[in-house]
Amino acid sequence: MMCLLCDRPFQASSSWYDVVLRKFPPVICERCRESFEAAEPNDDVEALFTYNDAMKHYIERYKFGKDVALAEVFRSDIYEALRNRRETIVAVPLHRERLHERTFSQVHCLLEAAHIPYANILKKVVHDQQSKKTLAERQNNKNRFLLQGEICIQGQEFIIVDDIYTTGATVGEIKNILLSHGATKVSSFVLAKVKSNKNYLV
Repeated sequence: MMCLLCDRPFQASSSWYDVVLRKFPPVICERCRESFEAAEPNDDVEALFTYNDAMKHYIERYKFGKDVALAEVFRSDIYEALRNRRETIVAVPLHRERLHERTFSQVHCLLEAAHIPYANILKKVVHDQQSKKTLAERQNNKNRFLLQGEICIQGQEFIIVDDIYTTGATVGEIKNILLSHGATKVSSFVLAKVKSNKNYLV
């Protein structure tokens, strides 16, 4: 089969053991796989990868290039990380106008490719684009999200899922909303985290 990232042919093998454990067959070659850097443990957010050059290129193709098939690249990683979590998973939503422009929600597609159920309890009410903002502007973002309708979340635990963690402003705002409405615990999980000494636009 062909690697979804570099278009090189590679041999993907699977066994009955993989089928029983519901492991997904690989869609990228080992060379591309090794270009992604595993993230170090962090108290602020659980991240699978560090936002390096390989991840930057992936996000540009998937998120901005609208190559929705690339949602499958990290489905095994996401599945293994979230499949046994007891908390309710909340995907960071797009504003309806941004969703219309992009045609898909990158976070929702990542979870769906990994067969991870999630709750649509939030809506984004401000149409902005993080990649066009300065660090200070990102950190001062407020009042961009609301709970959908009259949802009761009293006493529940949640995991906020996003694609990229840069300053923590997005997950921080959503965490405050959930806690202020009675959630007992809110953690966060992302595909990749930007290192503090990097200046990537994401």
